[in-house]
Amino acid sequence: MAEFQCTLPINYRRKVTSTESSPRGNKVEKHADSEPKFVHLWYTSDEAAPTDGHAQREAIDATCYPPTALGVKPGDLIELPGEGWLKVVKVGNYDNNDYFVPGIVDVKLRRVDG
Repeated sequence: MAEFQCTLPINYRRKVTSTESSPRGNKVEKHADSEPKFVHLWYTSDEAAPTDGHAQREAIDATCYPPTALGVKPGDLIELPGEGWLKVVKVGNYDNNDYFVPGIVDVKLRRVDG
């Protein structure tokens, strides 16, 4: 059981495998229908952290903490209330240790155009 209660509502769209290709031969990204879910916490970033000279730093627009059981993966979409749809770019799972299993994951999000 998660140490943290997930009570904040979001909408979630899981990335699904697509057999379609664009006219240029690239795979078309598809997502399942939107599902209402709950997360522990989310917040937006007021300004992007500079990435110049930081090879591992990624620009993000928001951070979200859904339950581990949701199985969030890069490419999925999350709609935060009042913020619109954001794409999952990175997932950090802290459950993989012997001392503390929070039951939530650290998800970094980027805004989706269109």
